[in-house]
Amino acid sequence: MYTRHPYARWPAATGIWTNELNDTMPEEAMMTPAAAPHEIATDLATRFHNLVAEWKAARGHVSSINAWARLPAYQAIIALGPEVIPLLLKELESSPDHWFWALKELTGENPVTPDSRGNISEMAKCWLAWGKNKGYQW
Repeated sequence: MYTRHPYARWPAATGIWTNELNDTMPEEAMMTPAAAPHEIATDLATRFHNLVAEWKAARGHVSSINAWARLPAYQAIIALGPEVIPLLLKELESSPDHWFWALKELTGENPVTPDSRGNISEMAKCWLAWGKNKGYQW
């Protein structure tokens, strides 16, 4: 089994695999042997934690949640896909922060009750209860 090379990207306009070292190359050249599941999980966790640190550093003193959610690192976390949901829940449990937008984007759900809105710790509790009810483990 093979996965795309980490430097590969798919430009929608051209439909041609490219990388940073070469203008174009065939898809086969962009493939590398797939990693074992535990390696994928470790790589995902490492990538996630690096993006969390980058996001926290990038948001600085800006207080706009909408601006925070548009930062590239936050968007990159969402782009990691549903596999990061347990990592987001773990992060939310250990250090409640504004992961609600990402969780809503990834799950299509919003378990936050009307009386919890605006209270980060209560919103976190709603999401953590949701995660446990859905069978997530973190």
